[in-house]
Amino acid sequence: MHRYSRTRYALYFIGTAYGLLALWGVLASGLSARLRTFAERLSRRRFLTLLWYYALLTLALSVIGFPLAFYSGYWLEHQYGLSHQSFGGWLGDRVKGEAVGLAINVPLFWMLFWLIRRSPRRWALWLWGALIPILAFAIFLEPVLVEPLFNTFTPLPPGPLRAKIHVLAVQAGIPNAPILVADQSRRTDTTNAYVTGIGPSARIVLWDTTLKQMPPDEIVAVVGHEMGHYVEKHIVWGFAASVLALLVALPLAQKVVEWLVARYGGRWRLTGLTDLAAIPVFLLTLGLLSFLADPLVNAASRYIEHRADAYGLRVTRNGPAMARAFVFFARHDLDDPYPPPFIKFWIYTHPSLGERIDFVMGRR
Repeated sequence: MHRYSRTRYALYFIGTAYGLLALWGVLASGLSARLRTFAERLSRRRFLTLLWYYALLTLALSVIGFPLAFYSGYWLEHQYGLSHQSFGGWLGDRVKGEAVGLAINVPLFWMLFWLIRRSPRRWALWLWGALIPILAFAIFLEPVLVEPLFNTFTPLPPGPLRAKIHVLAVQAGIPNAPILVADQSRRTDTTNAYVTGIGPSARIVLWDTTLKQMPPDEIVAVVGHEMGHYVEKHIVWGFAASVLALLVALPLAQKVVEWLVARYGGRWRLTGLTDLAAIPVFLLTLGLLSFLADPLVNAASRYIEHRADAYGLRVTRNGPAMARAFVFFARHDLDDPYPPPFIKFWIYTHPSLGERIDFVMGRR
């Protein structure tokens, strides 16, 4: 557990640095400019040129990042017995993920470049306004459009467990939310459950690995925690926090992007902010700002996860079952219950399992 966790901690920082350096390298080597020129030969229509460029950039970055992705996403998980997914299945999931990213990011960059041309000084604020409804639709539609691309969902069969989960759903105000099972066992042996979507798209999801490996009282305890997110409107609060964070981050990103293009644009063979070859500048800036913001974002996440634990404890009234579930996560999923303070500060989105066990058992 400690070896696996420490490897994961190192990979977080190494992977971030590797990704940022890869973007810098794509710019500094002139590869981005060459890809733009090649894309312009493939199509004279601006949108199709953007589509070709982004597809080629995605392919280039995927090739550059493949060794680290293979080690962290495939080899390491198999080495520690956390995955039995075939290489073909793992690669297929990566291709699907990149395809989803392509479908989302190409229209976003098309809109971004249009805004920059229309409002060179205030494009970040216009982009912020445009992203608000897009984020709202993404929260609503992801469970029904994106998640089925990666998993098959089937209804949880009738029985005592379903009845207990339905009682929790009624208390949470989502009595009609479907209770579904995701076929995660074809790729992993780890466990999970979650509540996703909002309003009509809300659904309760259990991984089939969870059903196979955890007893019913622990599953109910975990689902109680997940219901807490819905009852306390953490999805809505998360949306509001994202909107406010973007209001700060996007103008800051604008200044950084404009400075980078002014300082290095000539070396990188960029013609300006709306040059397709400048896309890695935007990705580099957003990646760096996201990394620096992680401690603040994760501190907020740990708070709402603690609130969800408190809700789950109230509705299930079964602290020992919650504690056993957390012990299971530590033993089976190799989740370190006592991470180093700095790692918890920078990386952890949840309170440590040790803290959560102490809380549900009334020791803190």
